[in-house]
Amino acid sequence: MKYIRKYLKLTIIFVVILMIISGCNSSSIIDTVVPEINPNPDTNPVNNTLSYIKMTPSSSTIKTSQSLQLVVKGYNSDDEWVILDKSKVILWKWTVKEQCYDCVEPYVTLTPKSGSLSTTFTSGVTGTFYVVVYYQENTGAEYITDYVEIMVTK
Repeated sequence: MKYIRKYLKLTIIFVVILMIISGCNSSSIIDTVVPEINPNPDTNPVNNTLSYIKMTPSSSTIKTSQSLQLVVKGYNSDDEWVILDKSKVILWKWTVKEQCYDCVEPYVTLTPKSGSLSTTFTSGVTGTFYVVVYYQENTGAEYITDYVEIMVTK
């Protein structure tokens, strides 16, 4: 038992020394802006009929090759937060302002593109981008949509 404790202490010290020597810090490990948002409330209000959705980005401005997360929430006619079904998120889509979409498309990722209450947006080029989410409450019903503007800078 004494040997195991010594070995564990030496291992921890060794790892800390390696981190210091390598210059490891949290910003170099993860370059993603992630919101601390729960996409659904714990319980539905009495009026749980969806009236509109609201998309929330973790940031409205990012740098090239940085990622941000977008989360969609649903609200009833009383502006109360309601539970959404992720399978009813039909599509996450993006477009770019004042640039050729086909020219920019290879440098932009949006994942996943459906079936999730959140998505991650990354762009390798600068510009003004719009991300839209399409939610369909019932088959054949109109889409409920929302969009946000994202500025990507150098």
